[in-house]
Amino acid sequence: MVQERYKIPFVGLKPGSHEFHFEVTETFFETCENSDIEKANCQVTVTIEKQSTMLVLSFDVGGNVEFRCDRCAGSVNLPIQGEYGLIAKFSDVEVQNTEEIIYLSSSEHQLDVENFIYEFVQLSFPVRKLHGDGECDEEMIKSLNKYLVTEEPVEQDSEEIEKEDPRWSALKSLIKEK
Repeated sequence: MVQERYKIPFVGLKPGSHEFHFEVTETFFETCENSDIEKANCQVTVTIEKQSTMLVLSFDVGGNVEFRCDRCAGSVNLPIQGEYGLIAKFSDVEVQNTEEIIYLSSSEHQLDVENFIYEFVQLSFPVRKLHGDGECDEEMIKSLNKYLVTEEPVEQDSEEIEKEDPRWSALKSLIKEK
């Protein structure tokens, strides 16, 4: 669902730098599939450097997002921060967009930044969403530890070694030669 509040009218802007501020909360993510965001309080500042043939956009993302902890599944509030860039070039010829460059026709008068905000906020998320040491739900950790499989080295006695298939011994000798 495209919302008007994420569209930036650039036609009336004078050449130079212009800033636009956006609040990103959990309602922003409600329409997104598979979103694991519980709460969000983020600010995105979009700076547009308007030039005659293109727009140079800078996205500054910052704030806090509440996730489910990857370890104990409890709520964890983590800070996010990121800076991203994008170039919007004007072209009446249909050209394929890339990750860094998008193309706008000269008839367009506004730029929808909603998808870019979503992508850049997602890129700012930490890879692992974990509580600090000792902050996880102890009951959940105890429950998970019941199912923890640990591998203890198994010692082979001399009889088992002698019973090894000779074909494997020949293959093992190839490994030792390297």
